[in-house]
Amino acid sequence: MKKLIITFGISGILLTGCVDLLQEPLSFPTPENIEYTEENVTSLANGLYTSLWGGNYAYNCRTILMGLGADDVSCGSYTKRGVHWDQLHVDMASMENDFMTMWDNMYKLIQGSNQLIEGLTATSSMTEEEKKQYLGEAYFMRAFAHFNLVRWFGDVPAFTDSQCATDFLGNSTITRNSVEDIYKKLIVPDLQLAETLLPNRGRVSDAPNSTVSKWAAKACLAEVYLTMAGWPLKQTQYYADARDKAFEIIEDGGYDLVDHYEDLWKEATKSDDKEHIFALNHSTDMYSNYGKSYYITEESTSAWSDYVADSCFYERYPEDERKEFNFIDEFIINRRKVSFKNTTMRSPAINKYRDYGGVNSAQSLGITPIYRYADVLLMYAEAQNKADHGPNTFAYEQINKVRKRAMGGIDNPLTPNLDEEEFDKAVFDERGWEFFCEFKRWFQLVRTEKVWDANQFTPRIKEGIDSYGVTKDNRNVYLMPLPSEEVQSCGFTQNPR
Repeated sequence: MKKLIITFGISGILLTGCVDLLQEPLSFPTPENIEYTEENVTSLANGLYTSLWGGNYAYNCRTILMGLGADDVSCGSYTKRGVHWDQLHVDMASMENDFMTMWDNMYKLIQGSNQLIEGLTATSSMTEEEKKQYLGEAYFMRAFAHFNLVRWFGDVPAFTDSQCATDFLGNSTITRNSVEDIYKKLIVPDLQLAETLLPNRGRVSDAPNSTVSKWAAKACLAEVYLTMAGWPLKQTQYYADARDKAFEIIEDGGYDLVDHYEDLWKEATKSDDKEHIFALNHSTDMYSNYGKSYYITEESTSAWSDYVADSCFYERYPEDERKEFNFIDEFIINRRKVSFKNTTMRSPAINKYRDYGGVNSAQSLGITPIYRYADVLLMYAEAQNKADHGPNTFAYEQINKVRKRAMGGIDNPLTPNLDEEEFDKAVFDERGWEFFCEFKRWFQLVRTEKVWDANQFTPRIKEGIDSYGVTKDNRNVYLMPLPSEEVQSCGFTQNPR
C-alpha cells in the first residue's frame, strides 16, 4: 500500500458547488490507498486542525469578519469590504469570497473527518484502543464544522461519508438539511460519542490544549445545548442539559482560571492547559505564513488594519485588568502619545493577540482560544439561571470567579439576590467583556436575539441598521447569504436579507 505523505490541510479539497461536492478531488487520499498505521493516522488527524485555519486565515481573522454585525469589533482602515458587515447588510459582490472561504473550509473539515472515520473503522492495522482517540477527534471536528455552518448559514447540506454522495440521512439528492435535524441527529450524537472516545487531555504532550480532549467535547456540547435553547430552535429544555454538561467539567475536568488574564495569550505560555481546554496554537510550521493568527491592529496609521475595537464597546467596558490588556488606546505618532480619539480610525487597537515586540504586523504566533475554562463557568451560570428560573449559589460562585480574576484577584462579587432576568443580564454582559474579540459575541447576540438591542449603543452601526430597514424583529440578518455557486449549482433558495 502507498504510504501517506500529505495531510488534509494541504491536499487541495475543494467543495465549491454541487458538482464538486459529489466528486473526489484527485489529490485526496482515500481509504483504499492509505496504510492506516498510527504514524499516518496522526498525520491525518493533525491535518484536521490545519484545515481549521487554512485558506487565507479561515478560522481566524475571517471568523471575526463573519461576526462583525456584533458590537465589540469593527473594521479598521481597510474598510471598503467591511462597511456592509458593520451595517448588518452583506454586499454580495464585495463579500462573496469571505463567506465562501468559510463554507469551503468547514466542508473540507467535514470531508477529512469522514474519511478518517471510514478508514479507521475499516482498518485492521490498529487495535481498537489505538483507534479511539483519533475517532474521537474526527467525530468532534465533524460536529464542530456542522455547528459553525448551521450558525452561519442555517439549513445546510450535512454529510457523514467522505464521497459526499448522500447526505447524512441517506438522501442521494443534495439538499439543505434542517437545522433541527443537524443538531439532533448529527452534532449532538457525534459529540456524545467523542466524549466517550477522547482522552482526558489532548494527545500532544507539550501542548495538550492543541488537540481535543473529552473535556473539549463536553464544552462544545454545553455550547450546543445552550444554542439549541436559544434562537432559532428555542427549545428551552436544553438549558438544563447545558447546565449539567458544564457542571461535569467544573466538577471533574481539573481546569482552573490562570491568575492573570493577559497570560492566556502569551506565546511563551500558549500551550498551558490550566485554562485553555482547546485552542489553536499558531505556528508557521503548520501552514507557512498562514499559520500565524491575524487579528491585531497594527500600530502604523497607514497599516492594513482590518479590525479595531469598537469605540462604544470600549467606553462601556469596566475598568479592570482585562480592559488594560485588551485595548491599545494611545499610539506613538511623531514621538508623541496620541489618543485613539484623535486618529483617523477613532477606535482603540486590538491588543490581546499581539506578539510582545510591538505591533508592526497584524500577524502573531500566539493562540486562538476555542474553549477555555472561563467559558464553561459562564455557560453554567447562564444555563442554570435559565433552567431553574433563578440563580443558585453555585452559579454566583462561577461568575464571581471570573469577575475576581478580572480585578487582579480582588473580590468583586455580583450583587446578591438578583432575579432571573437581572442575573441573565449580568452574565450576558460578563461574557461580552471576558470574550472580547474571541468571535463569540455574534453567536451570543444571535442565540439570545439581542443583535438589534446591542447595536443601539453604536451610532455608526445603528445608522446602517436604520438605513437598511433592519428592525428589532427582523431575523433575516442573523444568517449569512449562501455562496452564490451553491445557489446556482444546487438550486438552493438563497437566505433572505
